[in-house]
Amino acid sequence: MKFIHMIRTAKQKWNSLVTKQLRKVGIFKRLNVSFLALLLISALFLTFFSFFQYSREINLNLTRYTSMLVQNTRLKIQDTMEEYENMALNFYNDSRIIRAISENSALPENRSPGQEQLFQTNTFLIENRLYSLRQNKKHIVNIQFVTPSRQYHMVEDNGFQRGGTIRDLDAFYKSDFYLVPQDKRGYPVWMDDKEQTGIFYKNEQVVYGFANIITMEIAVYEPNTRDFLGILLFNIDRSTFSDIETPSGNNDQGNIFLIGKSGVLTWFDPSIKSPSFPRIPELFEEMLQKRKSIEQIQLDRQNILLAYEQIPDTEMFACYIASLDTLLAHSYHIRNLCVLVLIGTVIACFILSYYVTFSISDPLKKLNRVMKKTGSGKWTARYENSGHDEITALGDRFNEMAENTNQLIDQVYLSEIHRQKLQLSWKNAQLDAMLMQINPHFLYNTLDIIRWEAMYEADGESPVTEMIEKFSRLCRLGMKTGGNTITLREGIEHASIYLDVINFRHSEKIQLFLETEVDDQSVYIPQFILQPIMENAVVHAFGDASSGYFIRIHSSACDNVLHILVEDNGRGMEKNELHSLQLSLNRDEAPDESIGLVNVNQRIRLFYGESYGLQISSTPGKGTRIEILLPLRNHSENMTDITGGTDSL
Repeated sequence: MKFIHMIRTAKQKWNSLVTKQLRKVGIFKRLNVSFLALLLISALFLTFFSFFQYSREINLNLTRYTSMLVQNTRLKIQDTMEEYENMALNFYNDSRIIRAISENSALPENRSPGQEQLFQTNTFLIENRLYSLRQNKKHIVNIQFVTPSRQYHMVEDNGFQRGGTIRDLDAFYKSDFYLVPQDKRGYPVWMDDKEQTGIFYKNEQVVYGFANIITMEIAVYEPNTRDFLGILLFNIDRSTFSDIETPSGNNDQGNIFLIGKSGVLTWFDPSIKSPSFPRIPELFEEMLQKRKSIEQIQLDRQNILLAYEQIPDTEMFACYIASLDTLLAHSYHIRNLCVLVLIGTVIACFILSYYVTFSISDPLKKLNRVMKKTGSGKWTARYENSGHDEITALGDRFNEMAENTNQLIDQVYLSEIHRQKLQLSWKNAQLDAMLMQINPHFLYNTLDIIRWEAMYEADGESPVTEMIEKFSRLCRLGMKTGGNTITLREGIEHASIYLDVINFRHSEKIQLFLETEVDDQSVYIPQFILQPIMENAVVHAFGDASSGYFIRIHSSACDNVLHILVEDNGRGMEKNELHSLQLSLNRDEAPDESIGLVNVNQRIRLFYGESYGLQISSTPGKGTRIEILLPLRNHSENMTDITGGTDSL
């Protein structure tokens, strides 16, 4: 079990490694390369395996055919030789001839007339018998019988000598033509040495000896005593073997030769298109050692098939020689055809692999691009399906998911906006309810009457009339209707009047510093955003004291954004107080204190977006900085369509 577990673990690691390495490559390359590699390896294996098997079968058949061809040629040559050997045996088996030879060998050189008569009679019998052996054999050039003391020629019935003669008997006795047959002890010997030309002549007068002949010799012995009587020899024209019919088939493929020590003795059905036997002594020596073989050699930069088989008891060979390029031309044609088919198959497989892989990778790339777009917030992007495969189904599911997600986002977004509208409407309703406790018109008119009565009693302006006048102006500014955004100057005037009213109860006034870097008459801001901030400073930063306190309002513009900085030198806030207020601003949840700040921040964000609103920083004992970020507007806008409030806000 432990061994099986180790195998499974190793298999899992190997699969993980291979998968990890493969996934480093794109799907297009991975599929294309693997598909091509698989097809190419299969095609190469099948092509070359088939060609190898075909070539192997061709070589086997060629070897078998060549071996049979050489063997049949050798047998037919051997049959021809046996015909001549049988003729020699007929001479050997003629008891009259053997007796005549024995009698002549026994006669002395100085013969009596009776002995001479016997000698001549025996000589004619022997030589006429030699002539009769030649009958019906046109290729026999000469037949002789050579004893240790003389030579016998072919003689016709009329006594006319035919054939040839040995001009130098002494030289003949020393040559292999006389010695080798004796070593064979009565077995036939075939010789093709070039020395034949210098030994055998047509007659004593000719200069040149016989050419293009093969000599067959046999030693003749006395049957009873086994005494050596002489050598029977046949000079045979080489063309005797040319008449042999060989199963060569197409003679353009190769040549069949009878090879001897001196080279080519004769050939059968020759072709000039096929190679000839080379004159290489080392090759013949090698043939003598092997006796029989089929070899592939290189000769004159040409691949040659050489097959040979030695004729028994001779130094001659039946030899077949052919060009391998010619013999294997059909095989080479098949090979080239296989290569062309392989190339065509590879090209076709590459095209098929490319388009099949492209049909998989391209839709995946398109789906990936659409996913990136939706991931970046473009939920309207959709995958365009153009197929019926699994990727198409995946694209359909993605489109459905994107559509559902988009609808869900719209629902959540609209629900949140509706919730915030309701919340703001509720707060506006609360504010309206508070404002409605005192009718602004009634209050303004009443204050105006009181101011005139005070002026009448005081015979002119007094602090009381001035205070009533400031408060009346403050109420009048709160009754403005129409567009809910006002100019920056109006907003600063409202805040200034509010501070004037507040300062009536302080002996030492809270100072107000105004700094602007923009045209405050052409820049518009929402109503009631400065007064709540100043009120927050008066109530929480200064408390009841006013000595040495100030509020600074600084406005500037940068990158189409209006920056209004409201800064005081009050008590400031601790870190936990500041953190709690900042959290309340981000969540739009009003704490127990600073309700006005949260309301201002909420109205700005609802109307202009999340990138605008209030930014608060504070240092204990040094004061608080509240920066209002607004878009730079040069026209009035109606905020009631967004906030759900009333014109009074």
